[in-house]
Amino acid sequence: MVEFPKIINCDGFNLEKVEPSFDVAKHLFGIINAQRDYLGKWLIWVEASKKPEDMYDHLNKASKTNNGSYYIVINGEIIGSVGLGIISETHKIAEIGYWLSKDYTGRGIMTKAVKALSDFAFDVLKFDRIEILVDTENLASQAVAERAGFEKESVAKHSFILHGQSRDNIVFVKFRKGL
Repeated sequence: MVEFPKIINCDGFNLEKVEPSFDVAKHLFGIINAQRDYLGKWLIWVEASKKPEDMYDHLNKASKTNNGSYYIVINGEIIGSVGLGIISETHKIAEIGYWLSKDYTGRGIMTKAVKALSDFAFDVLKFDRIEILVDTENLASQAVAERAGFEKESVAKHSFILHGQSRDNIVFVKFRKGL
């Protein structure tokens, strides 16, 4: 079974597992609600986050599983999230997903977070392949994947529904060194 640490230190911030509380849920909901158009353009779950209780339910559910979901924390404040989802432990394949408050974009934070989480997955968990799926029109997220050392592998046509429309994803991949 995969073990995830409570904190992964990055350059200038931490990736942290956060205990569910209504205060944390209200903070996250405040970010999402204030940036609904910005975040909701690419993230399916934003539309379903209608009140702080929705975020609390998500936090509570995530805390009960052994997963690689982390919040990006700077000076005690949550500003985004990055997570490692295990596609197959047997085949050593995982996926990384992320979001960041628009107030913190353009500073290299997400690139560092993705690098730190992928390094952990390769070096500690010994995964061989990590994927990042990015909408073909989400140029900012594509740039994060590329800056973090991921390469475009393919386009998955009609791979998800967003705002009632079938969308395509670019599949970015990175492999453990030595493969």
